[in-house]
Amino acid sequence: MSIKPATILKLTLLGFILVAIPLTIGLLNTMLQVDRLAAQMQKAVHDSTQAVESGRLITTQALNMERSALQYLVLRDAGILSRYQSQRESFNQEIQRLLRLPLDTALAQRLQQLQEHEARLYQKLQQVPDETTENAKKLEPGEQLSNLAASIPFDVTTLIARESRRMNQQIRRVRQLLLWQAAALIPLALLIAAIFSVLISGPLRHLGAAIRQLGSGQFDTPIEVKGPQDIRELGKQLDWLRRQLAALNEQKMQFLHHVSHELKTPLTTIREGAGLLHEGIAGSLTQEQREIVQILHSNSLQLQSQVESLLNFNLALSQEHPPERKIIDIASLIAKGVEKHQLTLKSRAISINSHLASLSVNGDTEQLQAIIDNLLSNAIKYSPEGGEIQILLQQQNQQLLLDVINRGESIAEEDKPYLFEPFFQGKSPSSGPVRGTGLGLSLVKRYLHLHGGTIELLESTERTHFQVILPLAAQVSTES
Repeated sequence: MSIKPATILKLTLLGFILVAIPLTIGLLNTMLQVDRLAAQMQKAVHDSTQAVESGRLITTQALNMERSALQYLVLRDAGILSRYQSQRESFNQEIQRLLRLPLDTALAQRLQQLQEHEARLYQKLQQVPDETTENAKKLEPGEQLSNLAASIPFDVTTLIARESRRMNQQIRRVRQLLLWQAAALIPLALLIAAIFSVLISGPLRHLGAAIRQLGSGQFDTPIEVKGPQDIRELGKQLDWLRRQLAALNEQKMQFLHHVSHELKTPLTTIREGAGLLHEGIAGSLTQEQREIVQILHSNSLQLQSQVESLLNFNLALSQEHPPERKIIDIASLIAKGVEKHQLTLKSRAISINSHLASLSVNGDTEQLQAIIDNLLSNAIKYSPEGGEIQILLQQQNQQLLLDVINRGESIAEEDKPYLFEPFFQGKSPSSGPVRGTGLGLSLVKRYLHLHGGTIELLESTERTHFQVILPLAAQVSTES
């Protein structure tokens, strides 16, 4: 039977109760064992005290009775016999009290023997004639009660020592029992606690994974959270939110695609018209008019580049793998990217320090080139005048490592979690003339994902260090 409480609170309370049950049983059993042991010890102390007292009284009374018997045999005084009878009653009472205690066989036999001898002595005293011989005035060895009772205190001491050893053994048994009980109940309680920790934390982990799934933009996988009823209901609400976000995301993509295409056609017309004006097709232009046409042409190219970035990003989101795959030398793509940015590099006196191994990957040329171009463009934008950009291409195990490092102000801590989010533009100042769309690094991350790679911003002071990791298709040991 599976445990399916209605709420996480009930599951938690049930866990506490089940953990408390073995501990409570252990506590009650411990109290019972301790109370039982205390009662046994109290009884042992009481019996020992009574045995010592009775042994002492029996010895004393035996001696007194023996004296009274001798006096009666000599004097024939009825008062002495009466005194003996009184002593005899006390003597027998103490023997009976001692016999009621848990005695060993030897001591019990000795007490019974002492009673028998005393009974014969009493019978002799009752049958003494008026006139007796000198021998009749003496006690026979079997009638000398003090000699028979002399060993009783020692026997009682031996009995108490044996009882003390028995109690020590009982204490050790109880202690061992309690240790075994603790050794069994504590792991059981911990096991129950661990089981309920898994039962409680499992649904919460699934819930956290579902939230992270939504946060990462994965709206295709249905959300199903198992566990208590309240957690399942929350999972259903998250799945409803997933469907709503998926619909909104689809609408956003359709809007971006539509707007991008709608802008691309008039931009092409503007760029071509500016080109015709610049070439003088519509007539000669003054210097000021040429400058205006140049500005129109330059800005139309920049705007067209941003629109194409939107289209490429929209297309990349709908792709599950690169459009085509072939063996591509990454070092050659880096060289093309550097060549493409030569004018900007020269205008700002930025130098490139590259150390490139000849390594190849299996992928799409345009997307891999876009990765390198965006990383270079980003490094140039945030490099100071006269700065240096380091490009390192090396192999680590079966992976390609591409490091792009530029000096300058490091990325703000509050910007780092959102660095690869679409349309995000950080607070760090750039040296470029125009702010971008904020899609560059998002596009890099998406293209790398399609190629099974990753990108990471490494911790560094006074510089920005991006590291790209891609699976290798082939390795060549030469360096350029």
